[in-house]
Amino acid sequence: MKYYDDLGNELNIRTELDDMLDELYDKLDKMTPEERMAWYSKGMYVKPLKYTQEIDNTTYIIRTNFNENADLTVYDTVERITSKDI
Repeated sequence: MKYYDDLGNELNIRTELDDMLDELYDKLDKMTPEERMAWYSKGMYVKPLKYTQEIDNTTYIIRTNFNENADLTVYDTVERITSKDI
């Protein structure tokens, strides 16, 4: 992307993100279509949330399966489960 000042002079505005994206595009450009699809598929799915906490020598592992329309958030649920007296 090019940027210009009020007088129409081209500005050289580069950020670290621009450099990182250029490196990524270069890497992807050198891959075959099959390699690109394999690379994209690695990051396509979000790993399930897993929360682990140990309380009084008992380890609690909470995995998620939440209703999007529920009144409680995942944080509320984890707080409720881990704050109970055993």
